[in-house]
Amino acid sequence: MKKGTWAKLVIAILVVGGIAVGICLQWLGRGRASAAAQWGAGRLGGAEKSYFNNRAKRILDEWGHTRRTAERGPDGRFGDSYRTYLVIDTQAGAMWLEDHGRILPCQHVEFPAGMTWKLYYTTPKSRGELPGVTRLKQRGYNTNQHLTEQFYLVWSGRGAGHIEMGFSVSSRSFGSGGGRFTIPAYSSSRAVPEDAYPSLIASEAEYRQSLSSADSPDADEPSGSTLESRLDKNMAAWFGAEKLFYRKIEEHVAKAGFLIREIELQPGPDYSAGNVKLRISTEGVFRRMFRGGYWGDAFLLVDMVGENMWYLKSCRRPGWPANLPSNEPLSLEFLVTAGEVVSEAAGAELIEKGRSIQDSSQAAPPEKWKVELKNGATVKFLCLCENPSAGRKWWGPDGEPIEYIPYHNSQRYGPCGKNQKIYEIVWKIQFPEMPDGRSGGGTQISLEGSRCSYGHVACDRYGNRLPGQFQIGGYSFDNSREKTTLAVGVKVGSDAEYEQVEFRNISLVPNENRGFEIAMPDE
Repeated sequence: MKKGTWAKLVIAILVVGGIAVGICLQWLGRGRASAAAQWGAGRLGGAEKSYFNNRAKRILDEWGHTRRTAERGPDGRFGDSYRTYLVIDTQAGAMWLEDHGRILPCQHVEFPAGMTWKLYYTTPKSRGELPGVTRLKQRGYNTNQHLTEQFYLVWSGRGAGHIEMGFSVSSRSFGSGGGRFTIPAYSSSRAVPEDAYPSLIASEAEYRQSLSSADSPDADEPSGSTLESRLDKNMAAWFGAEKLFYRKIEEHVAKAGFLIREIELQPGPDYSAGNVKLRISTEGVFRRMFRGGYWGDAFLLVDMVGENMWYLKSCRRPGWPANLPSNEPLSLEFLVTAGEVVSEAAGAELIEKGRSIQDSSQAAPPEKWKVELKNGATVKFLCLCENPSAGRKWWGPDGEPIEYIPYHNSQRYGPCGKNQKIYEIVWKIQFPEMPDGRSGGGTQISLEGSRCSYGHVACDRYGNRLPGQFQIGGYSFDNSREKTTLAVGVKVGSDAEYEQVEFRNISLVPNENRGFEIAMPDE
């Protein structure tokens, strides 16, 4: 056979072999896609891993948040009334928060099946494993009075190597590796004070003693206000459907020809909506070869459209400029129903309802309570509301209700003093543009009669942050107080003087005008 013929034959064999390999890999990829919803077996997938990771992170965060409202003594040490435990059971494969002997609603997660779980404990002087059930209890509010100790929850198996979740009372860390986990050496330059709090690890005797305390809350205790009951109902519905969210999203993404690397499912402040951030890549060799590969982000919005019924739709990346073309690789729209199966006609109606919710425009912010200073800066008072604001009506400084909702917040600020009430107050400062194109300066803020202030990050109803749109703050006042004055000082540039404006007699009582006026004290 001629030399040229041999070369052509070799090339043909390589091409056919490459196509055959590609078909096999494509078939394997489709097999992975079709098995996307089969959790608990086989190689650990991105959705299953993300579900546990995110839920465990949330439990850790919520455990940390319980410090805010715990009763404490002069040195910040928690009293006997604080009985919230973070419980990790490596044998049963579960993690949860427990308060007064009861698992808190929506604060429980089971570890992925078919994996090995270990909990390690380390200090500057020792390290080891904590087998079985471990209960951790925060001891006080002051971080620097806690012992220098660190915990690592490590899971391995199912082709994932090892995944670690490190935490202490004030820190979180997450990592992974291909080999076995090695407990890191723990060094700390912080000296342990003589009046340090005890270890976070609670003994069995301590736990039993807390269960036998006579002042445990009644199991039939009412949940609180109508607003809190609605929030609790939404929260239960969201977390009840959370695992189904992950599985359905994975299923639809796989059908579109993509592989999930990571999912972050974030509820909105009142749990009636949320957002989904995806890290995805193109699935299948042929798709990457002939249609182009993709490795990046995708986003979806989630809305409650009925009892246990949710509408999900892919959207433009948050913060993506409107005048630039969208680079979203997915175009998804579907329902997730955690209850009974809906008919095709009912499903179509729910999808239309979801579209209407997401397309609805919000009322414009009020413009009538503003003043332009001589330095060119504009100060606007927008609105105020009782904390937490989610589900409540906002009102203007004259007490009149308004339709505008600046952001959504279901977090109860605190602690505050007895016989005090906390309000969320919103205003906006716009600086003029300088000749060199820059803008900015400085501000001075005071609220008459305020007892304490609280910071917060503003989010829309989907949980997306709203950076830089306005100034917000939580402020506590005595219950007897019915009005306040917001004094704002603004300077433009670094060397300028502050110019003042006062929003006087802001009504802390809706539907009542307490003599609101805008004054310029410098004039």
